[in-house]
Amino acid sequence: MTPKTILFATDLSPRCDRALDRATSLAARWHARLIVVHVLPEPTPLTDMPSWRRAPDPRQAAWERVRRDLQGAGGIEIDVVVERGEPASLIPQLIVSLRCDLVVTGMARDETLGRILLGTTVEALVRKTNVPVLVVKSRPRGPYRNVVVATDFSEGSRCALETALALLPEAQISVFHAYGVNFEGLVGDRPAARESAAREAQAAGEAFLAATPAVAAARHPIRAVCEYGEVGAVLQDFIETRGAELAVLGTEGRSGLAGVLLGSVAQRLLAYLAADVLAVRRQRD
Repeated sequence: MTPKTILFATDLSPRCDRALDRATSLAARWHARLIVVHVLPEPTPLTDMPSWRRAPDPRQAAWERVRRDLQGAGGIEIDVVVERGEPASLIPQLIVSLRCDLVVTGMARDETLGRILLGTTVEALVRKTNVPVLVVKSRPRGPYRNVVVATDFSEGSRCALETALALLPEAQISVFHAYGVNFEGLVGDRPAARESAAREAQAAGEAFLAATPAVAAARHPIRAVCEYGEVGAVLQDFIETRGAELAVLGTEGRSGLAGVLLGSVAQRLLAYLAADVLAVRRQRD
């Protein structure tokens, strides 16, 4: 089921322009309502400066900036929300009260402000909300057609795969798993140990797909790709080689503890990967 309401969180900086383009294109494609949210900082104390030197009303300025950025996004139901507060706590509240199904935001790669945003607002959104969070890094060049789902064969990554299939049924989806060799430094025959680990990983990947009912109904064949190495490096290489536009991550790993994968692997991948990233939190009864 596609989202009916999309929340686009923006700080009105240039790094969010790409995310805005993606949010409007998704809203148009899914005939969804788009809610643009900008959170203002708490006001500073008034000064005795003359009126002609005082800054314009920040709320009105934010409204005008958002509406200028939205020019040309016709045919979409759009609402603008400008509030004061702390983004990491206020936006999750708005997601619930506005009944949003997807959050879209931006993050500049390899920039200080991008890392700050990742460490505060984006991470808080992923941890505190039950809806998928799409972090846009690349300029949209059409709908997502090549998607990779990172998996550790956990229920959290199964939820990520199911979400990708539901949101993007027309995309070609691959499931990617990075494996290692336990105590590799102590193993005498390393090539044999890696070959054995590769067979085990591939068998686990095929079993994972077979146990996911949505895979059988997918429009395109889905295969498990298992590669040896550190997940960030090999996944980024796979994305670049295959030209994937989107990586999908579950935020709960095999330990069963909510947030463990986010705190260790997924958080690094959010910052490291050059492609857009969709972070999916497993829904629990």
